[in-house]
Amino acid sequence: MVRGMYTAASGALVAQSAVDTIANNLANVNTAGFKRTLLQVQSQPERALYRFQTDPVQRPGGSVESAPVQQLIGALGSGAQIYDTPADYGQGLLATTGNDLDVALSGPGFFTLRDANGTVRYTRDGAFLRDQNGVLTAQNGDRVVNAAGTAIAIPQGGKVEIGRDGTVSVDGRAYDKLGIVEFANTTNLRPEGSNRFVDAGAGVRAAVNTSTLQGSLEKSNADVVRSMVDLISNERWFDANQKSIQTQDDAVAQAVQTVGRSTA
Repeated sequence: MVRGMYTAASGALVAQSAVDTIANNLANVNTAGFKRTLLQVQSQPERALYRFQTDPVQRPGGSVESAPVQQLIGALGSGAQIYDTPADYGQGLLATTGNDLDVALSGPGFFTLRDANGTVRYTRDGAFLRDQNGVLTAQNGDRVVNAAGTAIAIPQGGKVEIGRDGTVSVDGRAYDKLGIVEFANTTNLRPEGSNRFVDAGAGVRAAVNTSTLQGSLEKSNADVVRSMVDLISNERWFDANQKSIQTQDDAVAQAVQTVGRSTA
């Protein structure tokens, strides 16, 4: 019975993690370029079950002795656990904003950013700004860089145009080009928070299948209806495991009381 309580508790913990993940996706449904987080669940390692018995064995000379015999009868599951929490990099819908510094990506690419410490990060959020020095930045101040990792500086004033290939021009004069990259294996592109991603061996390379669209932003790919359905399902799963724990706890308490009365 105690083993059953641990199994049900593991299911409740996974359900709670799923609720937290879905809630985070819903909270970012209006975040530009947000990629929803998935929750991958796997069973915990199984435990082999054996039957132990003694069988009579005839020894030389006619004597009979009892010998222990171990027989495998099956496997016992021990609950569920979280395997991974990858991001879903599916394309979100594109929304027109009319802002010259808003840029959406069509395809699997990412913008390249460099923070104040010089650390490179990647994002799909193309809501850019120009600081007082004319440097192109993200909303939090991270600098947008080109393929060489250099910040993109453009003159103040003038009409900004960003071509389909990421070329940044002002009043028809090309100044620089957005550092747009793609990854060979997005499994190793890990979300860091604040709509940023870290290359953990994803195989960064220059973008060849991605184009930019000025005056638009990519919307979050979190599906509100699907998330609400998943939220309800996981809350019911949590409740079912909680009731299972309570039932088994009541059974243990009753067994203890019965043993106590019989030994009194």
